[in-house]
Amino acid sequence: MNHFGYRLKELHTYVWDTPVRSTPRQKGVPLLWVGQWGSNPGFGAVVTPLADSSLVVYEALPNHPIGLEAGDVVLGYDGVLWKDLWPRLVAAELPLVLNSVNAGNDEGNWYYHMQAVGLNWHLFDTIDIVKYASGDTLHFDTNNLIGERRPIWGRESLDVPGVEWPDRQRDIRFNWGMIDGTNVGYIVVTSWNFASQYNLRERFRSAIDSLMHEIDADGIIIDQRFNTGGGALAREGFNLLFNETVQTVGFEVRAGTTDHLSMAEDPARRWQNLVIQGDPDTFYDKPIAGLIGPGSISAGALEATRLSFHPRARLFGRPSPASYSGSDFISLANSDWFSSRTSGPVYLVDGHVSLSHIALQPDEWVWFDRDDIVDGKDTVVQAALDWIASETALDVGDSDDVLPIMDVQVFPNPSATNVTFDFNSAASGKTRLAIFDLLGREIADLDGGFSPKGSRRFIWTPSGATAPGVYFYRLESGGKVRTGNVIIAR
Repeated sequence: MNHFGYRLKELHTYVWDTPVRSTPRQKGVPLLWVGQWGSNPGFGAVVTPLADSSLVVYEALPNHPIGLEAGDVVLGYDGVLWKDLWPRLVAAELPLVLNSVNAGNDEGNWYYHMQAVGLNWHLFDTIDIVKYASGDTLHFDTNNLIGERRPIWGRESLDVPGVEWPDRQRDIRFNWGMIDGTNVGYIVVTSWNFASQYNLRERFRSAIDSLMHEIDADGIIIDQRFNTGGGALAREGFNLLFNETVQTVGFEVRAGTTDHLSMAEDPARRWQNLVIQGDPDTFYDKPIAGLIGPGSISAGALEATRLSFHPRARLFGRPSPASYSGSDFISLANSDWFSSRTSGPVYLVDGHVSLSHIALQPDEWVWFDRDDIVDGKDTVVQAALDWIASETALDVGDSDDVLPIMDVQVFPNPSATNVTFDFNSAASGKTRLAIFDLLGREIADLDGGFSPKGSRRFIWTPSGATAPGVYFYRLESGGKVRTGNVIIAR
């Protein structure tokens, strides 16, 4: 049953075999852990895949039983790379322990398997580690890990100076503050749970209100790289940030039992309830960085998507796990099984574009850097801070000898119709936007001629022959070049 749900590639559709999930991790017991989103007792460290597929420890508990430290690389087991091992284990249909869900696309599931490398030591004799300090490859007996039971959260972030990460071990899910040495606000939301004890809706609104109207922050970072979902509770906070009414997304359900492709509006999750009611009197006309990643689950991706409609917003990180859907719990008439099913997909109101199995893409693909990890610096947060600094310099009109980098906002993304590219050029010069498909073929070329520095806009209207999928853009202006991706969904 676990494999049946897993192969559907729907984040909200899963079957937990309770006796399997409750089986203790023991040497030689054939259980395959997938994901690293819980408290992760059993390994004493958390790992993230980098762009080159290397698996880097970004946090380790003190007195680790095999001496793991931040910056060490986990290669795999018994002389075989983990990226080659886990597909064999899936093919052998070892019982799965989803920690806590599977992703909605292949890329997300690849990431979940890769990051769970340390939770599967019980299947092997030796674990292969490259030490950061020496560069040596060492091989440790996995029996050394048998007594490790301490929890460590797979939070996909490092400590930000001035703002503590919410301690999920103590059921704390939200925090905010100012990043030390800056005038930038940092909000971290690890859940949009409806439960009243968290009061997330009001706490988020209050944080936004304080950053806007009391502190007058130069920029705001909203971190949802680890967010276990819930509901669309950012609404009042978003109302403060926006200056106009914006239609964003809606939910659908199957219209009947005979035609499974026929969809209708979900009466419990109407698109009108997700409209952002912006107010020009409270518009935040400063940079807003949203941080996302494979741990932006369910409402974590939903609220990041709604944030992306803001004209000053830019998303940083890695793609979300394609989790755009509603869900409900179902009974399978077996007390050993706990199950959820996807009730229907999310869609963009503009063009009625289904987002089923589509990942939210960052405007700037950036993830951890091994050297930064060792220095205790969160690479994604730093990229957001650098962008905010460049935007702030442009806003206040710095002199010509201190020019900010070119910044690009792409919205809506995904889109079914027009795609807008707003950018600030740091210098005058030739301006050109080119669009390429995944094979590198140029499918659109918008020549803006010679332009002065400042704010510019391109609008790309995909032709009817443009197939749904991921495309790349290359924007050249003022001697600067920026690249990124845009999703066309029809």
